[in-house]
Amino acid sequence: ADGDELLFVHAGTGHLYCDFGHLEFAAGDYIVLPRGTMWRLDATDAVDLLLIEATGSSYMLPEKGLVGNHAIFDPALLEAPRVDEAFLAQQSDTTGWQVEVKRRGEVSLITYPFNPLDVTGWHGELSVVRINVRDFRPLMSHRYHLPPSAHTTFLANRFVVCTFVPRPFETDPGALKVPFFHNNDDYDEVIFYHAGDFFSRDDIHPGMVTFHPGGFTHGPHPKALTRMLRQTKAATDEYAVMIDT
Repeated sequence: ADGDELLFVHAGTGHLYCDFGHLEFAAGDYIVLPRGTMWRLDATDAVDLLLIEATGSSYMLPEKGLVGNHAIFDPALLEAPRVDEAFLAQQSDTTGWQVEVKRRGEVSLITYPFNPLDVTGWHGELSVVRINVRDFRPLMSHRYHLPPSAHTTFLANRFVVCTFVPRPFETDPGALKVPFFHNNDDYDEVIFYHAGDFFSRDDIHPGMVTFHPGGFTHGPHPKALTRMLRQTKAATDEYAVMIDT
């Protein structure tokens, strides 16, 4: 109840049941959960998740400007839950259910003598939505290094969530080559590494997180810098979630 929640599925598969119905999920999925939504996960195998809370805020899509509403993904690909057979079947469990509600930073426990996810339908513009990072088509330029903010996926009051997916490197001789050394003077930068070969860091593996405080100069690790100067690859090969706060 304190704000919207965002799940990023790092590994695993399963089912999401919520006030709006049923969704299947898999690795690489973002799931946006509006505040006040009751939800639970039914995992079919081991699941690792990144949870980002927009406390006191709501998730929105950023303004796309001249590039249009279909960048960096087509909003038509946002999938909403459905009241389907799987959702109706899980309602048959009439044993006691507990719901944890977070409000003002404290968690209250509500006990129901039945499954509270007993909706028969819903109407309106508000919903849980899901989209996978493999549906993204990133903005690119061969002559100019686009700032990470061009890859903003979700926007909240005090932070943005950006998604890095595979894309070609800049090829123009005069283009700024990445990675490069820089400061984030207005933001703290948190990067969650999901999959691939992370070109700016040495010894980084999927599931790791890096943190660069505002005003702290940072850039490529030595081995990564050597690889970039030689630039043996034509494109990046990484999936990562960046939170600028």
